[in-house]
Formats: sequence, structure tokens, C-alpha cells
Amino acid sequence: MTQGKMIALSAAVLAAMLASALWVASRLPADALLPIHWDAYGRADGFAGKWTALLMMPAITAFSVLLFWAIPKLEPKREGLERSQGLYLWGWAAVLLTLGTVHLAVLGTALGLAVPVARLVAGSVGLMLVLIGNQLGKSRRMYMVGFRTPWTLASEEVWIKTHRLAGKLMVAGGAAVLAAALIGAGEPLLIGLLLLAVLIGVAVPLVYSYLLWRREQADQPRG
Repeated sequence: MTQGKMIALSAAVLAAMLASALWVASRLPADALLPIHWDAYGRADGFAGKWTALLMMPAITAFSVLLFWAIPKLEPKREGLERSQGLYLWGWAAVLLTLGTVHLAVLGTALGLAVPVARLVAGSVGLMLVLIGNQLGKSRRMYMVGFRTPWTLASEEVWIKTHRLAGKLMVAGGAAVLAAALIGAGEPLLIGLLLLAVLIGVAVPLVYSYLLWRREQADQPRG
């Protein structure tokens, strides 16, 4: 996988999202209101006009694609990014997958289908965590992607060890969320698992990176 292939894939996904949005919009009345937000039980609790609802995810996707395209141009540590292509490209693909899934949920709801929104979205996010987590441990120090704490940026060794742990936690958490979605777990359990996976996947590596840095500083010879 290369950046060029991801740009082509992103263009195809965006074209499909826009075409499907226009097709669904043409079959709805001008004053139709569509859900754009759901609570922990999968019940719609936020609504917008059909054009806002149907074009919201394509717009977010377009912004995300521009951001990923710009990362190599903005990253000061080019060598670190070049050695982290798996994380960069699979992260891009995972975001596309998740945004596309949310768009499908909006389309299905607009067409009056009984879409299990919470399960669909939670499952896609769980898969995204697995895909990204599988690449975290292979990444190297940079500013634009990864766990960019003061301590990981100060030490390549701290970066590597922190991201190896973060990757394992993210894969485990994402797999648990994905499995729960596939077996039809209730919405509150799904949301709780997802929040727990994100909290552990962020908080533990944050603390771990600090402790590693402190130990590294303590092991350095005194001048």
C-alpha cells in the first residue's frame, strides 16, 4: 500500500458517498429531517435537514483525507514517518472504513431501514482500533502521528516501548468491542466497552511513557 493508492481509494470512497447521498436525497421530501446523533441505546436524539445529514459524513471524510495527504508535507521528522508507513497508511484506511460505515448507517436510517446503529458504529470503531493498534508498535518517533507525549518525543526507546504496549492494549480493546458487536451485545454494554477500551488505550501508555522516561533519566550517568 502506498500514499498514491490511498489517495485513489479515498477518491473512490468519497465519490461513492456523494453519489449515494444524492440518490437517497432525491427520494426524500424537501423538508425531511434525518437523525445525525444517537444515544447509548441506539435511539436518535439529534436531527438535521436531509442535505446536512447526508452530506455531513462526506464532508468529514474529505477533510480527513486532506489531513492524511498533508501529513508527509507537515512532518518535521521525515525519517520517522518513512519508517512508520504501516501506521500512517493503515490509520488512513481505518478512518475511511469507520466514516464510510457511519455514512451507511445514516443512509439506511434515511431509507427507513432498521439499522442497528450502535452495533454498526461500535463494531467499525473496534475494527479501526485493531487495525491501528497492530501497527503502533512498528512506528518510530515523529510529531504528526502516534502517542506524542513529551517523554516519547524525547527518547526513541521510550517511543518504541510505549507504542508496543499501546498497540497491544488497542488491539485487545478493539477486538473485545468488535466481538461484542458481532454477537449482538446491548447498546449500553457496547458503548461502555468502547469507552473503556479508549480510556485504557490512552491513559495507560501515557503514564507508562512518563515512568519509562523517569527510569531512563535515572539510569543516565551523573555529570
